[in-house]
Amino acid sequence: MRRAGAGFTLLELLIAIALFALLGLATYRMLEAVLRSDEVVRAQEVQLRQLARALWSLERDLIQAVPRPIRDGYGDEQNAFVGQLASIDQGVSFELTRSGWRNPTGLRRANLQRVRWRLAGDGLERLYWVVLDRDVDSQPRVQRVLEDVSALRLRYLDSESAWHEEWPPFEFGRRDPEHQVRRLPAAVEVSFEHPRYGSITRLLRLPESVPPATFSQPDDTQTEPPAPQEQPQ
Repeated sequence: MRRAGAGFTLLELLIAIALFALLGLATYRMLEAVLRSDEVVRAQEVQLRQLARALWSLERDLIQAVPRPIRDGYGDEQNAFVGQLASIDQGVSFELTRSGWRNPTGLRRANLQRVRWRLAGDGLERLYWVVLDRDVDSQPRVQRVLEDVSALRLRYLDSESAWHEEWPPFEFGRRDPEHQVRRLPAAVEVSFEHPRYGSITRLLRLPESVPPATFSQPDDTQTEPPAPQEQPQ
């Protein structure tokens, strides 16, 4: 029997130290797993937020499309809505005029904005101009809205429920060239591939085209109101 007041033996101290070491190692492993899981969740949250922001911005531009053609830097008239196939210079893209451009600082500009969406490399970009009718030196401002996009596909639905790969279709110009520049598709289908979320597709209906007079410049001339007529007694 151990005598009263005797200390721990060396073997007991070694066993206690080993137990504390194992407990500390298990606690560290658990903490490391929690930190890694939190990092993965945060990264996924950031990607989901970027995806939601990109889709919201895309839908906002499409549902606010207006039939307002523009002039490019050389003075040539461009259609209100243009959907282009992939070419050597650039990938698939579409360009439109949208309303609802907010102006919180009160700048002297219109509330209409010209924007273009395109696939550049492995990212989805949104370009916009600060003017509608451009000069030769008018350059767009580029916003990188979504990364890791491997493919972008666009289809355009006309008023006769026919799908087209580009807009406006060639036959529309032969029918009515003047109306062609203001014609909007009835709906746009946007599909793109993402390595984490797979294939994402959105089918968005555009507002109906309004008569050209709606976007005419207001008349600043004022006329004198007619004099009130006397009521018979």
